[in-house]
Amino acid sequence: MSRFGVICATAWIAACGTEVSTGRDLQDPSRPEPPGAPGGASRPDDAPGGTDGSAQGASSALRLRVPAGERVTLDRLLVTSDAPAVLDIESATGPTITLATDGAALASAVALDEGGEVLDASTGTAGCSLPIPREERVLVVPEGYPSIQGAIDAAAYGDTVFVQPGEYHEHLRLRSGVKLVGAGATKTVLDGQGLGENLIDYSGAQNAVVRGFTLRNVGSAGDCSRDVLSCSGDWYAAAVYADGHSGGNWEDCERPSLLLAQNIIEGNEIGVMLYFHALAVVRNNVFIHNKHGFVGSHLQDHAVVAQNVFYENREHAIAAGAAELDVLNNVIVANGAALEQEHVQRGRVRCNVLFENERLGNVIVPGQDGNIDADPILADLLAGDFHLSDGSPALTAGCLGEDGAEHVAAGAHGGALGAW
Repeated sequence: MSRFGVICATAWIAACGTEVSTGRDLQDPSRPEPPGAPGGASRPDDAPGGTDGSAQGASSALRLRVPAGERVTLDRLLVTSDAPAVLDIESATGPTITLATDGAALASAVALDEGGEVLDASTGTAGCSLPIPREERVLVVPEGYPSIQGAIDAAAYGDTVFVQPGEYHEHLRLRSGVKLVGAGATKTVLDGQGLGENLIDYSGAQNAVVRGFTLRNVGSAGDCSRDVLSCSGDWYAAAVYADGHSGGNWEDCERPSLLLAQNIIEGNEIGVMLYFHALAVVRNNVFIHNKHGFVGSHLQDHAVVAQNVFYENREHAIAAGAAELDVLNNVIVANGAALEQEHVQRGRVRCNVLFENERLGNVIVPGQDGNIDADPILADLLAGDFHLSDGSPALTAGCLGEDGAEHVAAGAHGGALGAW
């Protein structure tokens, strides 16, 4: 298998099989608990882990809770790894699913109910220990907390900060293990008001999640914006940003990591900027009318960019210095450049649908590796509807799996996370 291969797996857990229980049933954060509610039982005294709630001897950084007595599908694990990955259910250490590898791996996993609603999500680097939450809560903004940052600061590892519908003007710094969930991308807006400041910064945060927002209107931070790869990443501002220097060490277990899913990233100078060993799994988002959509500015930035739509980003849909990028199953339409990489291309570029971009860039070749040049027939661009219409070639263009045998619809509304 290629060093930068992608492993895809699906696990089913049925109520009639071995019982897998949790401290509480997982909730859709769109139905949050009342403010101040504990969010579930505390971790039992005899649960594995130290007195500080940290895992003892954990072999994986990727952990998902599973609802008791329910049938749950675990979304495909998109893994970039130099070793095979193993999916395991560890009842001995509590109600968790873990991903274990013989080496470091970037991965994301999402637990869904049978209707496709997201129950839980996680991203991280396999091979690293994670804290085991003592208590998992939903902190509601503004009903329970007047500011989003205040709720993030009050949250502990494993908590969800749920943001109710509205427009917010905060610039946020995430914390490890905290899930930031909006009421839906069309309902919950973070607006940068044109300032050249990062809207969401996850530097120093591992295994964070951002889902269900419109992230818009981040302006230029200075002259470097004339060439998005001409300066160090910390000279720019983006809607979502991470700098791997922040922890003082860029070993895999200390690199910032994020799952970014089901968001609209619109009208920014830069949509996403990864800098210096930052990690991200970017899935099922719409990047629209940014100057640059996704940027990996450093050699060791590492990301899975899958199942997104990139539309009318003026300079680049995707740009990279020499980052390790798996670019999979995206719909890339009417951008300045589809994918440009300044140095050697690292990672896999497969099964993307390209149409009417000013230039393809120096990486993607239609007709190779499942990449095609065809009109994806998006539903209603004027109305901002990026679903695929009947007859779209993108409905069967996407592929997952080492041999490409499994096909899914490309774009932001394809695959298991497409129902948003």
